[in-house]
This record gives sequence, C-alpha cells and structure tokens, in this order.
Amino acid sequence: MAAAAGSSRVFPALMILTGVFVFLLLVVAPGVAAEAAAPPPPGLEFRVGGPRGWRVPDANTSYDWWAMNNRFHVGDHLYFKYANDSVLVVDRLAFDACNASEPLAAFADGATKFRLDRPGFFCFISGEAGHCQEGQRLIVRVMVHPALASAPAPGAPTTEPAGHAGGRPRPSECSCSDASSSVGTAIAAAAGVAISAAMATVVVLVLLLQ
Repeated sequence: MAAAAGSSRVFPALMILTGVFVFLLLVVAPGVAAEAAAPPPPGLEFRVGGPRGWRVPDANTSYDWWAMNNRFHVGDHLYFKYANDSVLVVDRLAFDACNASEPLAAFADGATKFRLDRPGFFCFISGEAGHCQEGQRLIVRVMVHPALASAPAPGAPTTEPAGHAGGRPRPSECSCSDASSSVGTAIAAAAGVAISAAMATVVVLVLLLQ
C-alpha cells in the first residue's frame, strides 16, 4: 500500500515537473537567448570639430580636446564638413609624420561620413599640404558598445580618464577584434536554463522516492 501511495504521488509530480521543464526550454530559454543576442542601439553621429568643421585649427579649435571630450563606440559615425580640403585615413606612423602619401582611405567630397566599424584607434589627417603640420589631424579611440561589451576583468579600468592636459592622446596597445560575444552568451544562457530545470526535476524526484 505504501509503495502504491508513493507511486501515485510520483506520477503527478513527474507530469508537473515535465511540463515545467518543457515550458522553460521552449518559452523562457528562447526569450533569454533573444535578449542576450539583441543588437546595440543605433550609432551616434559626431560632427568633427563641432560647428567649425574640419579645417586648420585656430586658437579656439583643438581636435585633441574635441576627441577627448567625446566617447566613440563601434557603429558611430564621424562627420567631416569642409571646403577645399580632404580627409585621409592613415596609420599611426603616417599620423605622427603627417605623411599623406599612402593613406588607407581618402575623401574629398566636402561632407564625409566615416563609420567606426571596429574597436581601437582611428587616425585622420588633412590631405592638403601643410595642414596636418598646422594641427589639422585627429585621432579617436573607439570602444565596444556597452550593450555588447563583456564583463571587465578584475582590476581592469572601466572608465576613461577624466580631463585633458593638452597634447595628442597617447594610444596604448589594443585589440582590433570585435570583443562582443552575443552569440555565445545567448547559447550559454539558453543552456543554463535547460540544465537548471533538469537538475530541479531530478532533485524533486529523488525526494519523492525516499
């Protein structure tokens, strides 16, 4: 009689737990995965140099200061507005030397929109003779969007240094690979839900059979 009573309790409990497991696997897990894989918000557009645009800087213009007081993320755009000038994308060596002979990309349309498509540093100089030497050059640091960034390692800085004491920002070594792992996060989240449900089912069954 005791065994029969135990079996009568186990079967309904098993049915309920099976239903809960299926619900978590088919309803909750896909929702968690979709949330983890959601794309970041649309990128912002920054007008280089503000209202003055892209030109040889004067006493009231500093591209270093402008760059240090903005935060750029993957997917943002830089908008260069200029006349009788050009925008060259260069590597760091060409940037430091104001070398316009071998740019990575060149634009001269007067209204250039450049997409920041990776994390790391981007360097820009004017292609007009003498302009770069007079300060018409820009270097920006691009970060992964917070919606996609992975958790920082223990002790790693999570904010940019405040303030600017003048001079060109000094880039450190950085990875230009996409640090986002949205697909892996989605799979891990879904798997975690399924494993948790399975473990709960086993524990309850063991308790009922005792």
